[in-house]
Amino acid sequence: MQKAPAMPPKKPFSIPIPVADRNRPRFGGPSLKENPQWNPFSVLEDGVEDAEPAPVRAPRTQKTAIHFVWYGTGAPNDANTKSPKSIAASFPGATVYFWCLTQMAPAFEKALGKRVKVHTLNEVLDHSAVRKEVGPLLLDKLDQLLKFYLANRGHAPAKDILTFLTLALNGGYFFDANCVIEVPEQFEKMLASPPKLPTFLKLEDTLCFNPKPPGFMTDDLALQMGMAEEDDDEDDLPSFNGTDMWAMYSPARHPMLWTIACHYIARAEAFGFCGGPRQEGSLRSQMHNSFVEGIAQQKRTLAGALGIQSIFAGMHKHKQRDASYKPEDVNWEVDAVKAGQIEGGGPHLSAASAHADYWVKDLGLTKGHGGSWT
Repeated sequence: MQKAPAMPPKKPFSIPIPVADRNRPRFGGPSLKENPQWNPFSVLEDGVEDAEPAPVRAPRTQKTAIHFVWYGTGAPNDANTKSPKSIAASFPGATVYFWCLTQMAPAFEKALGKRVKVHTLNEVLDHSAVRKEVGPLLLDKLDQLLKFYLANRGHAPAKDILTFLTLALNGGYFFDANCVIEVPEQFEKMLASPPKLPTFLKLEDTLCFNPKPPGFMTDDLALQMGMAEEDDDEDDLPSFNGTDMWAMYSPARHPMLWTIACHYIARAEAFGFCGGPRQEGSLRSQMHNSFVEGIAQQKRTLAGALGIQSIFAGMHKHKQRDASYKPEDVNWEVDAVKAGQIEGGGPHLSAASAHADYWVKDLGLTKGHGGSWT
């Protein structure tokens, strides 16, 4: 049987133009012979102006968060609202947040105005990231700890642990409510270019964990508080002599802040502030009773040591992760202020800093004592 001849390969398809039409003018235009490239739809563009260019939008400036944390039931007043309102009104590069107890939020919203964003501390405590990083066991102890502080006028130490968690979650700066911005230009620089790592205050003459604790503490108490080591390690942050917690910065979700927060809760249990029963006469019981029965200065000492030691734990852990990390170089220097003047010289302070005790050149601000503790 004879096979059918093979079909020739197909050429690319196009609609053929009849020969008789090649010289005919097309839609009032030239013939194909005269202008093969003529486009009949070009008449739609004749006399039409070019569209105006779209406005060039400047990239949106990323604002830096500034947090104030208030743990207490005291009514809004100048001591806890003046600085947040002033910063929110004066620095467009900042978004100011004020964190407080749920029942106090309406009063602070009214007192602080629309420029300050008021949020409840439960929004931090209930956040999924906090619950994941801290874990159910420490969260249960944290709940006990906050109830202990609230029952024993421990507003400032409660503020410390809540600040660590707030910064770990959200990132940004934290300041006590009685800080005053004295050099706006310097503060604006810090808003525009915040630190790359968690940053704290470096105080040369306060609580010292290496090589020895303050003289008013017994060796056993200092050891329990993490302020001395049984085996003295000279390489353990040798030149960093203490810190304080009224100003700090952290990028959001930084592991150092999670370490600090978890260490704080664990050490609070060792202090007898939360956790299991305390054996009468034990060091844990003594520290618990010192806080419950002590005057304000004792509360500050115990709570301050707890917070500072937790910061040290976080810095030490980060040093293990990154051998190039040197906290003595990263953290901010603090100078004393006496009678409205910075010791060692500095800018002329305003009347708002007349009762200030500390000056931080890198931030351009002062800090005093007073109502922000409660």
